[in-house]
This record gives sequence, structure tokens and C-alpha cells, in this order.
Amino acid sequence: MDYVAALRAVIGDLAGEQAPPGGWERLAEVAGTDVPPDLRQIVEYCAPVQLNGHLILWHPNTELFNMSEKVAQYVDILRGVDWESHGALFRGAHPEFGGRDGLILVAMTDRREYVFVARAAEGDGWSVVGLSGDGDTFYEYDWSFAEWLYRYCAGEELIGPDSEANYPGPLLVELLPRRRGEHVVTLRGPRR
Repeated sequence: MDYVAALRAVIGDLAGEQAPPGGWERLAEVAGTDVPPDLRQIVEYCAPVQLNGHLILWHPNTELFNMSEKVAQYVDILRGVDWESHGALFRGAHPEFGGRDGLILVAMTDRREYVFVARAAEGDGWSVVGLSGDGDTFYEYDWSFAEWLYRYCAGEELIGPDSEANYPGPLLVELLPRRRGEHVVTLRGPRR
């Protein structure tokens, strides 16, 4: 299944409301690595956006909700957390943030849930990793970001227990302001 196309179908036509493309070089610089190609395609299509009333996805080429700024901010914050006191492990070790082998924050919810991408433990692919609001448990999914986001939008629990955001009717799509003076544009995806 082409999850990028499926996700675009669920989100619907954005009527030219996309942010200007670009900003990926700066993001790679602050993250210490590139991000998966399907994540880039989704971000270019709809970010900055809040989906299903909870999940916020940033864009690296906007004044507000800027992905590069968020990644830089959270790499520093997360590196400063005493993960040992939380007992939180990722792949059997204390988590690393940023860099080729670290977790890269790409989205978060208004419920203090965090979504990362990480290079797959084996092979050349990527995984999606959720950190629950309690900050104690990482949940890894060996899927592309597009598949993970498609399933999240369908209401599956993909950040931890009780993390589903399953609401009847079309997907709630809130296009977030890209620069000062803009406002949130609320749309609904097609019937599902």
C-alpha cells in the first residue's frame, strides 16, 4: 500500500494552503541526520498541522511551528533528562537523541506524547517510536512514518496505552499558522 497517497486521501485537498517547500538542510544540521523521505513528503503536503485534534506535525521552512527549532530545543531538553531515574530504555539502553543513531523528534501531541523517528535496528530502514506521556516507556514500530501516521489517523493506539484519537467522521485537519498574522484554518478530510 502507498501510505503517503493513502494519507493524502484521508487528509483531503488543502486548497493551496501548503507551506513553502524547503528547510531540510537546516533540519539535518540540527538533528545530526536526514529524516525519512516519506516524512518529508507528508510534511511538504500538510505541515504545520494538527491532526485529529491532538498530533502536531511541524515544518522546517516556517516561522511558526518550525521543525528545526523544535528538534534543536528538544534534543537539548531530552539529552538533559535523567533517563536512568525514569527506568526508560530504548532498545535495551538509555536513549540517545539526535545524530545518525539517535531518536529524532518529529511530532508531539497536546497530551505530552512524543513521536520520534530512528534508523531501524537492522537494515537501512526507519522506525517510528512513541514516548508515552508518563515518560517511562518507548514504543517502537517497524513501519514507515507514513504507515504509522495513517494508522494514527485511523485511531489506533500508537504512542502507548490510551493514546488513540479515534473520532467519528472525517479527519479533523487544523492547518497551523506558518507566520505571524496568520490564523488556524480548520478543515475536514473526506468521508471515511
